[in-house]
Amino acid sequence: MKRMSADEAAEIIQHDQMVAFSGFTPAGSPKALPAAIARRADELHRAQKPFQIRLLTGASISAAADDALSAADAVSWRAPYQTASGLRQKINQGQVKFVDLHLSEVAQMVNYGFFGEIDVAVIEASAIAPDGRVWLTSGIGNAPTWLLRAKKVIIELNHYHSPRVAELADIVIPGAPPRRNSIAIFHAMDRVGSRYVQIDPKKIVAVVETELPDAGNVLDNNNP
Repeated sequence: MKRMSADEAAEIIQHDQMVAFSGFTPAGSPKALPAAIARRADELHRAQKPFQIRLLTGASISAAADDALSAADAVSWRAPYQTASGLRQKINQGQVKFVDLHLSEVAQMVNYGFFGEIDVAVIEASAIAPDGRVWLTSGIGNAPTWLLRAKKVIIELNHYHSPRVAELADIVIPGAPPRRNSIAIFHAMDRVGSRYVQIDPKKIVAVVETELPDAGNVLDNNNP
């Protein structure tokens, strides 16, 4: 698991790849890689080279991240939801393709292969282990699916979060319909899953250390 800077990790991501970000709203979403990817796009565009990614998330991410990527013309396709005014304008103008999809259906559609393969997952974690265990932070969302499905994984190891934040997690991936069973939670203290996601450690191609809080979105009545 090689430690590197955000800019070095961004160089792993290639033009037209499917990239999946962790998080559910800004909670648990990557903090350093979005800006680094935007810088990489700017640099390559100045050199007259193509660079855009197809971006998949669990919900919205921070508006600053989406807007930084859209301002750099770094996104060609986006799903399933966003709340960034700059990106929204590009979607409405037809410059970015957008799939507006119910959040609960995204992981299942990825598992079915409807969006193709995930080339790189960028996942915020509070801790990782050499055997491939990944403890997530303040937002779980579709990150377990991204970790399992992605060909490569970049970890943002965020020291702002206490490793104990993972004690709030109860991660389970249900089976595929029509053989999906009910989730056996009947009492407040019941648990059905684990506090971490287990993956092949060989898939983790970069670890970027950060210490950054989640950034909430601000509503702007003047720019709906």
